[in-house]
Amino acid sequence: MEFKSTKDLEKYINRIVVEAMSKGNAVKNTVIEEGKKQVQETVYNVYPEPKVYIRTGKLKESWNWQDAPDGIEIINTRTDEESGKYIPSVVESGKGYDYTGYGYDYEKPRPFIDNTIKNLEGSAKLTEALKQDLRKQGISVE
Repeated sequence: MEFKSTKDLEKYINRIVVEAMSKGNAVKNTVIEEGKKQVQETVYNVYPEPKVYIRTGKLKESWNWQDAPDGIEIINTRTDEESGKYIPSVVESGKGYDYTGYGYDYEKPRPFIDNTIKNLEGSAKLTEALKQDLRKQGISVE
C-alpha cells in the first residue's frame, strides 16, 4: 500500500487503531477492570458501610462501551432504578445526593472516573492492550 503523504499514512494508522479497539477486547477490558478497581478503592473502601442507603454493588459492575469517532468510549452506566438518576456523576462530583446534611464521607466527591484515567495515563497498560487488539487484527507490532 502506498501513501501520497504522511497525512494519508496517519489517517490510515488511526483508522486501523480505531477498528482494533472497536473489534478487540483488550483495551475495553483494561479500562473496565481499572474502573472497577477504582470504584472499590475510591468509593466503596472510603465509605464501607452506608448508614442511609443500601449499597447494591451495581456501580462497580455497570460498565459498557460504544464506538466513538476517535476510538471507543467506556461508560459507567449505573442509574438509580427508581429515580433514573445517573449515579456516576453524583459520586464523582459529590453533588446531587438524595441524602445530605449528615456529614458523611459519601457526600464528598469520590472521583473514581478521574482516578481511572490518571492510573491508566501513568502506566503502559493501555499501550499493551492496544498491541493485543492490533495483533488480533493481524497487525504486527512490537
